[in-house]
Amino acid sequence: MRHAVPITLLLLLLMAVPMSAQDRAFDLTGYASWVDTSSEGTLDETTSNPVDINFDGTLGYGIAANIFFGRLSTEFAIVRVESDVSVRQRAVNNAGDTQAEMMPITAVLQFHLAPNGRFDPYVGAGAAYVLIDDVDAPDELSNLDFESLDFDDDVGLALNAGVGIKLTDNFGITLDAKYVPLESSARAVRPGDAADVKFDINPVILSGGLSLRF
Repeated sequence: MRHAVPITLLLLLLMAVPMSAQDRAFDLTGYASWVDTSSEGTLDETTSNPVDINFDGTLGYGIAANIFFGRLSTEFAIVRVESDVSVRQRAVNNAGDTQAEMMPITAVLQFHLAPNGRFDPYVGAGAAYVLIDDVDAPDELSNLDFESLDFDDDVGLALNAGVGIKLTDNFGITLDAKYVPLESSARAVRPGDAADVKFDINPVILSGGLSLRF
């Protein structure tokens, strides 16, 4: 709820801006993306042997479709990365590393300063749905006696800013940044036991790619 008022004011401001000529109708962009989750959590925190889980930043790829209505546009994007996950059992100092596939999917309303110009800075806000694959019976974590690590998919706010650079009438470069503040949940499944944890995942998605303009 605390985000509702500023977002509403932003949308009203954007609607009040005069529309420019609607020459630019649709962009299709292929991205190279760096996803930094800046996240960590702790399982069994109240016990004598808590387990720390950390996600590391990693490089992946993505694709975005952007539909223009003058200075406003609606962008739908998906990014896929294989995030490194490190797990450490504090009391006995056991540790292991594995990977989990992460796919942030975003739908963002953007406001463009110069949609038909050579340089087009923009800002936006919208929603994100973050999918994280479960890690089933990872050999790398066998010393921690985990059968699996199960991650919940989560929905949250997406904040967006970037710039489009026109190369020709049909091609451009897009530099894009998104921030997705959300809380996720994970469950470590052991033989006959399971432990839950909530942690802030907050991915920052930095992307650069080539855009085909229509």
